[in-house]
Amino acid sequence: MKEGTGFLLFAQNSKIENGLFFLILLFLPTQLGRHFWPSFSYILGIRTDYLSPTLYLTDVLILLLFGFFILNLQIKSFTDLFKKRSFLFTNLIFLTLYIFLGIIFSKSPPAGLYGLLKLLEFVFFGIFTAFWINKNNVTKILFIFSSAILFESVLSIFQYLRQSSIGGVFYFFGERTFNGQTPGVANASINGELILRPYGTFSHPNVLAGYLLIGMILILFNFRIIKNKLNTLLSISALIIGTVTLFLTFSRIAILLWPLILVIFMISKIRKILFKKNFIPILIFIFIIVLFSFFTPLPSRFSGFRFSDESFYQRQELINKSQDIISMHPILGTGLNNFLIELSQIQKTNNAVFYLQPVHNIFLLVAAQTGIAGLIYFILFLAKTFKKAVDNKNLINYKIIIFLSFLILGSFDHYFLTVQQGQLLLSFIVGLIWARFKN
Repeated sequence: MKEGTGFLLFAQNSKIENGLFFLILLFLPTQLGRHFWPSFSYILGIRTDYLSPTLYLTDVLILLLFGFFILNLQIKSFTDLFKKRSFLFTNLIFLTLYIFLGIIFSKSPPAGLYGLLKLLEFVFFGIFTAFWINKNNVTKILFIFSSAILFESVLSIFQYLRQSSIGGVFYFFGERTFNGQTPGVANASINGELILRPYGTFSHPNVLAGYLLIGMILILFNFRIIKNKLNTLLSISALIIGTVTLFLTFSRIAILLWPLILVIFMISKIRKILFKKNFIPILIFIFIIVLFSFFTPLPSRFSGFRFSDESFYQRQELINKSQDIISMHPILGTGLNNFLIELSQIQKTNNAVFYLQPVHNIFLLVAAQTGIAGLIYFILFLAKTFKKAVDNKNLINYKIIIFLSFLILGSFDHYFLTVQQGQLLLSFIVGLIWARFKN
């Protein structure tokens, strides 16, 4: 990384800041937090988690990180960076004002202001990540993801076997209490039998699957830089057990992506794989995955899918309603964090049941909440991010694979924009891609 003004602004990080950053990544999968229930978090008299202001452990860590950053801030370096990146800062300020304007005209400004505060929090974490990550600390990040994946995988496997949450000390890591009969719990229908999908410490099995997928891509494509034997064993274990857990989540899109990514990896590394001993464990790992896929109930999850499934109907209904909302609010949108509030007023019932959850598509959700202009800005930012991910010397690299995986997952789910763990993961992904070091 070149030691430009932006780098110098973040280069003087104390050991405390470094430690806080690692802790944020380590506790990213947890959802331990304190929920608050002001009036705007109720819809039709029902508590809505998506609107509940929540102070998570990761929020506290980010707040501490921001505090130490401010204490160590060099005014001159910041001024120089602002002048050098004036276009970037001007766009950021304009975007904030634009979103704030939408919040003013929204049905629930308090909900919108809370959403804006969270957005600024994740923007800070993403920027900090972009300037902080370098080739010297990637191995530490791989260690954290490997450890977290192993922890989540072991917990999830036991949840699957027990068909309920484990409880006990895992409550303090954010595990919720549930079983197969808990209202609203995620079950998969396999050969006519309902099977509880494991959550780990995540808010939903799909979020768990997304985290496992992104983490395993990061480990797989950077496996060659791991030199320590213990870390190598840890990474291989995370890949194998993480893959088993990914299958157990029955998250269709993530499961379909993982074998495809393995094929892409094999193609990009075929020469090295054939001639380097340290890639033999990866070959064994891929072989195990192929065998495992034939001895699981996973095929039933796909073969039993019908377009008449309730989940498909629900998603299609939310897409239709989001399009209605966009047509009603094309300029400023509903206002940040106001999608569900607007949805509750226009949504038709299906057997008297309301689908009070965001549309399962990040592009429609952005357009609905910030208008067409907000969607255009979002797409332009993603295009710029993709450009950053491209390495002319290595067109198939982990940054591109992670980014494309995010786009595909985000086209079928909303958690990257609505759930604390997904939002943090997205901030990290963007920061990782914008980090100025070679893939």
